[in-house]
Amino acid sequence: MRNGKESVLLFSTEPPERKKITVLKSLQRLQPFPPVVAELVRLVSDERVGFKEVSELIRSDAAVSADVLRVANSPLLGSRSEVNSILHGVVLLGVDRLKGLILTTALRSFLNPTLETPALLRCWRHNLACGILCEELAPAYFLPKDPCYTAGLLHDVGRLALLAAYPADYAGMLDMAERYHVDVNECERGVFGVDHCEAGQWLVREWKFPDEFLEIAGGHHHNGACGQVDKLTIVRLGCQMADAVGFGITGAEAAMSFASIEARLPARAGGRFSEVGDVALKVADRVNALECSLAG
Repeated sequence: MRNGKESVLLFSTEPPERKKITVLKSLQRLQPFPPVVAELVRLVSDERVGFKEVSELIRSDAAVSADVLRVANSPLLGSRSEVNSILHGVVLLGVDRLKGLILTTALRSFLNPTLETPALLRCWRHNLACGILCEELAPAYFLPKDPCYTAGLLHDVGRLALLAAYPADYAGMLDMAERYHVDVNECERGVFGVDHCEAGQWLVREWKFPDEFLEIAGGHHHNGACGQVDKLTIVRLGCQMADAVGFGITGAEAAMSFASIEARLPARAGGRFSEVGDVALKVADRVNALECSLAG
């Protein structure tokens, strides 16, 4: 089913609740991350974890080790010396940044068979753009950059799983949403019996990710409490900003204007987001650099 080309759900007359059960069972069968990556997500949420413990975990998986060394030595990071050991890579990158890069690599590998169509490629690039923008927004709210990048990268984990399990159906659903100007979440519920937010929360529990990802996966489209600033706040802004600078899921989305998003940022954000064209170019450059590094 994961690599199938036929659309089996798009025009199904199956009742929504039965369809939802079918879809969640399909998602349950997905194994997006190697066990080492899933364990790393859990491990580095503990601030007491040291470099040695993380490096030993990474060394236990040859493929993940190779990915770490390749990305650590890529032009993306601009290291002045060759990184020739996992411990050196962990020390150079830092635990949080390393987690973000490993997750980026793992997600790209997970989605690789499905990124043949422009619609599905937009979903992947929206996630990358959101992660990058969350990283940029974090200092304005006195939050650490790298965990905010990871939160942005994983905010649409439910969407990525749906398109991995049902690539033809998801591409068709996106085309339908764009053609008829229908809300994507509403279309998801019609086709899959579940939207990507609910699917994301279900998967976070299934994969035993830290609890903070439950809110991020399920609440990134909701309005937050006034005055509350946390990673979820940053992800909401990053997601809206990604849409506004051209990294939306469909071209027909009623994205919030960049100016209205910028007006909500604190004064200490300075000129970092003053020109929409500059922000779009900066994000596009980072997305391109990440994709080139992940391609090897």
